[in-house]
Amino acid sequence: MHIRFLIITLFIIVSSSAFATHLETSSVESFVKDFFENFNNMTLETNPEQSFTFPVVFINDGKVRVLENASEKVFDYTAIKATGWAYSNIINTTVLDEGENSAVVLVDFSRRSADDSIISTTKVFYTLSMTDQGWKIAGVSIPGGIILVE
Repeated sequence: MHIRFLIITLFIIVSSSAFATHLETSSVESFVKDFFENFNNMTLETNPEQSFTFPVVFINDGKVRVLENASEKVFDYTAIKATGWAYSNIINTTVLDEGENSAVVLVDFSRRSADDSIISTTKVFYTLSMTDQGWKIAGVSIPGGIILVE
């Protein structure tokens, strides 16, 4: 009876650990998916705190922009739409490193026009921070650069 209890207990512990690791990885990827959905829905201009923690740092083609709080414009959808943008889609998400309180994610994505043609394909690195509300973006690095604000 004791051996049976020990085996069941060990199975639960091992299963819980494996399951927790899977969920942690999925939660980073889920956050990125939700972020792109929020970006496409254009809610981030009026409510950036749903995806960002402040201060947040943007490095866009070598130009550094530090936003101290949510009152500063994170995105300018008028400027982005002027490029022909209608939506963005994720090609690939790679979690490069993940700890308990931070993660670094590489996302390869395309900006597309209303007719689904590709306007640009870009790689972006997101540095995420774990907050009381879950993962939030603390840093963005876009080596090739794209239009975010005017």
